[in-house]
Amino acid sequence: MKLFQIITVFIADQGSGFCVTGKIEAGYIQVGERLLAMPPNETCTAKGITLHDEPVDWAAAGDHVSLTLTGMDIIKINVGCVFCDPKEPVKVCTRFRARILIFNIEIPVTKGFPVLLHYQTVSEPATIRRLLSILHKSTGEVTKKKPKFLSKGQNALIELETQRPVAVELYKDFKELGRFMLRYGGSTIAAGVITEVWCCYKTML
Repeated sequence: MKLFQIITVFIADQGSGFCVTGKIEAGYIQVGERLLAMPPNETCTAKGITLHDEPVDWAAAGDHVSLTLTGMDIIKINVGCVFCDPKEPVKVCTRFRARILIFNIEIPVTKGFPVLLHYQTVSEPATIRRLLSILHKSTGEVTKKKPKFLSKGQNALIELETQRPVAVELYKDFKELGRFMLRYGGSTIAAGVITEVWCCYKTML
């Protein structure tokens, strides 16, 4: 079980450290606690916690907080970075397998189709690398293997590759980081859940 995960939504310099603002998705966090930032797979320390504009010693799941962090370079942090327990790191990858539902799109979705992956505060360019199978809407059973294209209303299993590493989880383990939307041409064309992940690197402990 994850101790805590924070989705960064804002970054600001704080003199001796820097500040990230987001929501604690699971567990809790205390002042002085060591955190692992994923990506970039580097550790830092929670120097301070602010909740409702008041300093506090700790905060728990569901709280929207600002953290003052020290021990790493702010330039390595991006919106969408996840801070977690170094002993239970979130997965980071550029490639994963997912089950998706295609919405109302007029053009067929093919291998190599460019999309914008959107989840939580992350929007990352991505490419559909493989169309593995079309699935039955109710049972999830495979009805066709290696289709040449996908069209509106279809459920399918695909492999997606992102331009940069992203922090994700399997949907069955952690829903908030395991579901996503795919956008194309300014419209949402599909929703999906992650079923398999190939991690980029080993974590730094």
